[in-house]
Amino acid sequence: MITTTTSRARPRYRYRHQSGQETLQGILVVAFILLPMLVSIITFGSLIHVYIGSQAAAAAGASAAGADGGFGESELARVDEELQTNGIDAATCQVNSSVAVAAFDEPIAVTVRCPQHVGIPFLFERDVQMRSTFVAHSEVNQ
Repeated sequence: MITTTTSRARPRYRYRHQSGQETLQGILVVAFILLPMLVSIITFGSLIHVYIGSQAAAAAGASAAGADGGFGESELARVDEELQTNGIDAATCQVNSSVAVAAFDEPIAVTVRCPQHVGIPFLFERDVQMRSTFVAHSEVNQ
């Protein structure tokens, strides 16, 4: 006994008018959620890079100042060199020292401030001061 069954052909798209809506939703998710997340990850990574670079520059300047017994032009050049080595524009950063000349075992604090602009689409924009301070003790008896 042979039986034949007739099957109805199903339409390929059940709701043909919704296929464009799914594409639009995908585009909006990428534009308003994923893109700002990607930009914020890159921005905060850049901020951490500048912070670590300014810490290294402050440490190098304080170490050099401790070895020379004060903070002068050669120590400032050492800080600028360390900033440039880390890919930070030394012209935009400010360098301050607590003392110009220090007695033996007196602390010398070197502070490096680098302004950074933070902008995340659709969320916020502001300027941030990345500040690092390092303290060393003078090793020279003057």
